[in-house]
Amino acid sequence: MNPSAPLQPHPARTASKFACVMTLVLLWGFAPWALLSAVLLGSFAVPLAQAIGSPTAGVLFGWAIVAAALLITPVAMLRDVAEPMRGEPVDRERAPELWALVEEVAAAVGGTVPDVVLVDNGSGLYTQRTMRHGVRRTVLLLGIGVFTTRTVGLFRAMLAVHMGGSATAGRSVEGLVWDGHMYLKGLFAKYPANPLNLLLWPYAAVCFAATSRITRARVLAGDQAAAAYAGGPNTWSTLAEVQVLDRMWGRFLRTHLNPAVEHGLLPFDVMGGFSRFLDALPEERAALRTEPLSGRTAWNATHPSHARRVAALVGAPGGLRPGDERPALGLFADHRPVAATVDVMWRSQGTARASWEEVADWLERHWHEVRAARSYQVIGGLLGPSRASLDGLLSEIDTGRRGALFQELDRRGFPAGGLASMVAVAAFRSQKMRTEIRWGEGTGLVGADGRPFDPKALIASLFTAEPDTDAVRKALADRGVDLHRAVAEG
Repeated sequence: MNPSAPLQPHPARTASKFACVMTLVLLWGFAPWALLSAVLLGSFAVPLAQAIGSPTAGVLFGWAIVAAALLITPVAMLRDVAEPMRGEPVDRERAPELWALVEEVAAAVGGTVPDVVLVDNGSGLYTQRTMRHGVRRTVLLLGIGVFTTRTVGLFRAMLAVHMGGSATAGRSVEGLVWDGHMYLKGLFAKYPANPLNLLLWPYAAVCFAATSRITRARVLAGDQAAAAYAGGPNTWSTLAEVQVLDRMWGRFLRTHLNPAVEHGLLPFDVMGGFSRFLDALPEERAALRTEPLSGRTAWNATHPSHARRVAALVGAPGGLRPGDERPALGLFADHRPVAATVDVMWRSQGTARASWEEVADWLERHWHEVRAARSYQVIGGLLGPSRASLDGLLSEIDTGRRGALFQELDRRGFPAGGLASMVAVAAFRSQKMRTEIRWGEGTGLVGADGRPFDPKALIASLFTAEPDTDAVRKALADRGVDLHRAVAEG
């Protein structure tokens, strides 16, 4: 990675001064959102009553009912925001090193030591501060994915970035601005069809534009505090890695997790699978690190772009500490019970849980069986049911009409990869086959002799200029595939 020249950081006091000015104009609009909504609705009542010649009191009563109905969603949003975060509680006995690190980071960057640390199945860090019955409570939620993909040094830096950015908000007026910003943003995202959102959109747009500048400055100031504690290289590396992990997660979904879910299976140990996926693709991960970081942000983004945040940290001093290269999961006394507990949080309607190996075996067999069944159906329709087999197809090729035969099969809807699937199914029926997970690619077959089994390679001579069916028969026999098992079932 070659970050650009460092930008000038935004000191915390700049954000604080700007926040004080903007608060005089904007802050009052966050807390009494319901009151503002009612005023906007009520302001139409008197003109409407005069226009239609109705008693003002009656129209006001009608507007009150409408306002009450429309205000259900903003009030519900307040309740949603107040809902406690959920996760597996991790006390000091289960993770003494983690708690010690949390306390150390909080002291270094001015953060708050949480009362509770939770772990869930995600990949983020969140802090929630609540007050109930006069008691303040701070909860820190850590995704298990933050640990499985990072070393201790990178986790320390990420925790410092999070706590450094939230420290300013927890002690000053920026905290109120931040809370208001997130409330407005959540309200418009969750209830886009509420008419009040349309009425208040210009007001919210001004709030977004103004407070985003405050919160972005707060984030940059937190990054600087984190770098001063955890070291510049650790800090900008963990920030830059977010983009890499996002890209790798998308590929993991496409090649491994989504195909399983689409067929009604949800693997156990999802994040463990992602970790093995990353370990299997070091070159791809390294290549992504050399790509430029994204410099684009939305107009109302609460965080600067990754490119700007990383560039602002280039040149910050500091290096690795002893133990920084250890896996971050080592911060738990034993991470396995925690990982197993939070893995249960993965849910998808209509799926059954299974191991990665069971999922791979089912998917590989299912794909080949479906394609092979369709292939035999097309062959039988062309050559007759008695010849719906691989041997019947090879015998037809021996007559010298391969080109016309393949063309007619294609016209009838012969599936792509159908011949390979016919071989794979015959191999399953002929010998002890197993499926292996090929992280980054999907799944593959391994024969009884322990060697990778590639059905396409065994039939490659059918597609040469002069097809050699004898070579195909010999290749199949050498790998223990009984050609007579390559037939349609039933």
